[in-house]
Amino acid sequence: MCHLSKKFNLSRFNKKETPYGEKASRRSIYRIEDNMFRFWYRFIPENSSIIYRGAADLAYRRIEPHLSHYMGQIFEDICMQYLWKLLLTGKSPVDFVDLGRWWGNDPTTRSQTEIDIMGEQDKKTALFGECKWKNDLVDIDVLETLTHRSKLFHYEKVHLFLFSKTGFTQSCIENSKKLGNISLVTYADIVKELETN
Repeated sequence: MCHLSKKFNLSRFNKKETPYGEKASRRSIYRIEDNMFRFWYRFIPENSSIIYRGAADLAYRRIEPHLSHYMGQIFEDICMQYLWKLLLTGKSPVDFVDLGRWWGNDPTTRSQTEIDIMGEQDKKTALFGECKWKNDLVDIDVLETLTHRSKLFHYEKVHLFLFSKTGFTQSCIENSKKLGNISLVTYADIVKELETN
């Protein structure tokens, strides 16, 4: 790592994040922004001896159980790209000015909580998103959790986005239709939108 830092300025690959809406915060976190470096530092050093000896299949078997968790943050980034595309093409239900993650205290449960994506149009209107990169269909409990978390803020108009790798259960679909302010988006939907000009 010391050898690398002499050749590259690794700080340019780091990103400082604060909870959405806070310019400066004691709750700031830093993360590696470049996905290649993030993957490298997450998986390669602990498997380098195996890889060096040509056992790539064994290294993959060790890495594979952790890929879904690793992809979670990347999927959030992809979902944000999708939302920006909707905004720039006039398809977004909320004309947000920025997007980000939010984390903080939930006074109703007295516990720390987070929101994957949040974007504010003005003091009355915002969107909230939850991103699930898993093989199971997203169920109504995820919708209920996001609905609850959106109420930690006092917006008059809210639109919720649920993003899923594979899809949604029938109960989640039916309840989303009843509520009317929910968009259910699969990874396939995202790819299709991002590929269009």
